[in-house]
Amino acid sequence: MNVSAAASFQVPYPQTLKANTEKAQPEKVDIPVMNDRLRLTIEKLRAPQSEARNLSSEKLNEVDEFLNTLEPHNEFTDLPPRIKSYRHSMIRHHEFYASLTLKKMEGIYSDFKKDLQSKWSGLANKVMGFTVAEDGQLKVTSPPDTLTARDEEILNTLLNEAKGLQPLSFKHAKTVIELIQLDKPQFEGKVKLDLSNFHKMIDYGLLLNKGALDLSSTDSWLDQLHKKAEKEPSERKQGLHIEA
Repeated sequence: MNVSAAASFQVPYPQTLKANTEKAQPEKVDIPVMNDRLRLTIEKLRAPQSEARNLSSEKLNEVDEFLNTLEPHNEFTDLPPRIKSYRHSMIRHHEFYASLTLKKMEGIYSDFKKDLQSKWSGLANKVMGFTVAEDGQLKVTSPPDTLTARDEEILNTLLNEAKGLQPLSFKHAKTVIELIQLDKPQFEGKVKLDLSNFHKMIDYGLLLNKGALDLSSTDSWLDQLHKKAEKEPSERKQGLHIEA
């Protein structure tokens, strides 16, 4: 056997050997990208709780989504319990703030009804309440055929002009919406609440007229949310369960 023949015998299929070698190389794994916003959120979560400021539910959700892309064993295993603890603290803070806001609203609404009785007695004696519309303005509520279009126009104007009532109600509505977003175990996939449908779900007039400021009370915002959501077929199908 000459040299050329021996070489040909030792490496009969050089192209096949190269292909097999390339195939044996490990596949490249895409590493999730951590942007500056996400990095800052993680830094705040790892800081003492007194220093963790301005962490919204959206930012916490971003961290959750990032963690879901990682392998089980990673350098961020300390974050899930921190997120859970932070959500719990935020929920308690929001509930406390919402309670204080409602107490302020109760006093203003009581004065509003007294003023309405003295100036618009005909309207004051009609069954009515109010809610927050999608644009943040207050909107009168009432049973069907109770108020005329003119009555509604007058009452909407008076409600929004009542000193402090509109901004307080709007703040409370946003706080409630944030609470729904934060309390994932209780609400995620079970009920949807935002400014687009808030006026269909919660009536502040009903709440304040009944003095239902406590979450365990009948006709509280939580009780109303429960009852209204149960009327929606899609919500009932998903098995809505809201605990007071």
